Amino acid sequence: MNKSLNKVVTLIILTLLSCLWLSSSVAMLLEGSVYNSNLELEKDVFIEINTIPAQKILAKEGKYSLELPPGEYTLTARKGFNEIIESLTVIDNGHFVLDLFLLPDLTEESRLLKEAQEELALEDLSIPIPVWSYVLTSIIFLILFARFFKLRKKYGSLRQFRAKVKEESAKMVENNPQYLEQALELIKNHDGRIHQKTLRQELLHLSEAKVSLIVSELEHKGLVERFKKGRGNIIILK
Repeated sequence: MNKSLNKVVTLIILTLLSCLWLSSSVAMLLEGSVYNSNLELEKDVFIEINTIPAQKILAKEGKYSLELPPGEYTLTARKGFNEIIESLTVIDNGHFVLDLFLLPDLTEESRLLKEAQEELALEDLSIPIPVWSYVLTSIIFLILFARFFKLRKKYGSLRQFRAKVKEESAKMVENNPQYLEQALELIKNHDGRIHQKTLRQELLHLSEAKVSLIVSELEHKGLVERFKKGRGNIIILK
């Protein structure tokens, strides 16, 4: 009787340990794309997340994929002077998508301002500061503010920008004929001939892949023709 009881207890303990091991091994699959300020895929982006050990990958084609166990993390995407940092909390397994946007920053202007301030600090305080230093500092501040308001006016807040991109990404080209009508109107406004890159810039709220689908759909309907020119395409209205 005692042996049977011991076997049952042992079986229960092994079952609980298996459940604990399975729960601890649960991982979330996180995938996404990295876009630049033109909403085009940004290639060769360095992705890093502070798991243990840390995961570091190079998103050569602008896409990344990570497996994350439950916990709190900091995800960093960096290319050149552009960098974005996202905080993540993983509480369950599943498949999630997080797109990243490497928008222009003011790093270079800030560096120039810091260098100008350091040069001024090296000057003897007893010597009057020349007028040109005030002019230079004022110009740098004006450049900083001008770039900030230009980006703000063009893209709105980062939250609004992401919301619009997600909203448009969820729409299918086939079920939204206004995409085709809008593209045709833009081609007509360019005298019936437009570079696909220019069309992409005119439809800034849509991804590069979606614009390509729109052009393909117009070709399929016999409304436009697309010709290869150099590294891009020329779209001509029929």
